[in-house]
Amino acid sequence: MFRWLRAKKMSAPQEKMIQNVENFVNPKAVLTKFTNVTGIHFNHKESITTSKLIHFCRNHHITSFDELYSCLESDPDILEALINLLTVNETYFFRESRQIYFLIEKVVLNNDKVRILCAPGSTGEEPYSIAMALVDAGVQANRIEIVSLDINSDVTVLAKEGLYNARSLHKTPLSLQEKYFTKAQSSFKISDEIKQLVSFRTLNLFDDRLFELGVFDTIFSRNMLIYFDESTVIRAIERLGRLARDKESLLFFGHADFIKTPPSLIEHYKEGIKFYTVA
Repeated sequence: MFRWLRAKKMSAPQEKMIQNVENFVNPKAVLTKFTNVTGIHFNHKESITTSKLIHFCRNHHITSFDELYSCLESDPDILEALINLLTVNETYFFRESRQIYFLIEKVVLNNDKVRILCAPGSTGEEPYSIAMALVDAGVQANRIEIVSLDINSDVTVLAKEGLYNARSLHKTPLSLQEKYFTKAQSSFKISDEIKQLVSFRTLNLFDDRLFELGVFDTIFSRNMLIYFDESTVIRAIERLGRLARDKESLLFFGHADFIKTPPSLIEHYKEGIKFYTVA
């Protein structure tokens, strides 16, 4: 009788333990779902990505990849959190600066307003670099509008704050550091003069709300396409091309974003700079 009572008392906790047993066997469905939403694939990186997924699940009290998949289907907050985890990229001010200064020369030659898109804009270093270079070249603020978008909501928040460490500024000319940053303990805060020229949006490139942004004279999309497979690269470039104002709009990509020029673009090479226009 006592043995029966002891067994009955243990049955509920045992059942709860069984329910909480982790079962992280195959993340394929989760990774496919993530790729379908973002375009980003994890070919040759599945091992480290799986480790990140397991850590993510444990932090959110999720015990299996099947449960995670269900959460991604039903809970937009979980999907956003996972996107934020898996899309953090290193960047810094004046990365590939020759493209920026090539653009500056074109803008200074005319008196028109210029509308520039950075996709992705990450934590803001690229769009702020462009804004600083334009202002420093004498372009009036009322001629400049820069839109920065990124799929990661966390980096968008950081970009709006405009607070950076010394590492982010290691390629920034000292004259620009002194002119457009204020030292705050171990950090550097970008000036309001530059901040007001850039608007930041959290937006997926494959979300059709993209086209509500309007059209642009120049589009920077650097070091994003390397995370896409070939068909997704073509699709992404076609969508970016639809944001070009006209056939004269300039598009800049990272050196490793694609090898063969997609059919929707025309490649140009001038003054040592490679850029593209819409075909």
